[in-house]
Amino acid sequence: MNKYLLHLAIMSLLAFPLYAAVDGDPAEYCKQAAELYQQDDIAGAVEEAKWCLDSLEQIQQSRKSDKFAKEIAGWKRGEINQQKTMGFSIIETTYTKDGKAIKVSYNSGSGGMAAMFSQMGLAGGGKKIRLGRYTGMVMEQGSRNEIMIGLKMTPGMITLSSTDASLKELRAFAKAFPVKDIDQ
Repeated sequence: MNKYLLHLAIMSLLAFPLYAAVDGDPAEYCKQAAELYQQDDIAGAVEEAKWCLDSLEQIQQSRKSDKFAKEIAGWKRGEINQQKTMGFSIIETTYTKDGKAIKVSYNSGSGGMAAMFSQMGLAGGGKKIRLGRYTGMVMEQGSRNEIMIGLKMTPGMITLSSTDASLKELRAFAKAFPVKDIDQ
């Protein structure tokens, strides 16, 4: 049930994408925010600080997508899709090997909402597994296998799922996946 709510919440957020590229240098926005604060223009400083944060988050997001290796343990990556909506950032791609596919989804966001969804996903049942320094949760639902990995340094999680890769293949992929590189 918790897993269903997590997916429902994320999918409803995706229905209203608010992604727009921020044009400009984040250092300029941050500098302007500080100057407006010094001038006691708090509303202006807050607005510029939002632009500063948005542009920094977009840079961080694009760097995270670069961490999705083109090949992991013989699995080849497909096209990377990115979206940002209502404080959530989502990067998705599919890795294929021998006619099988593993979908990878990285979900993060600012504020407590992303952390709450991350905890909901990890508390949703299944078996805990250790993936290096990270904890994963294995979910088996009929022919669908899924591993959710809670992140430590950034609020969010990585979800690996497949309807045709075996649980053994999914676990091997999860162990080879660069979680630590993405969790920065």
